[in-house]
Amino acid sequence: MKIDCTQCEMYRSDACDDCLVTAVLHPPAGALELDDDVEPTVGAFADAGLIPVLRFRPRAPATGDDPDAAAETA
Repeated sequence: MKIDCTQCEMYRSDACDDCLVTAVLHPPAGALELDDDVEPTVGAFADAGLIPVLRFRPRAPATGDDPDAAAETA
């Protein structure tokens, strides 16, 4: 799994402050890659409350469609 905090919906929000990546790496300057072998262990630690859960949610791709802009021109 590749995680780039700048591409997360919750980047620099309250949820970001309680994310595994921020708690462990404060967040990293670049992308972070978690091996598939490590994910179950990280999940078990998070489920046990030993570390925060991973809150990464990828941003939706920009479509260029702005409904507010369309309403202004109508």
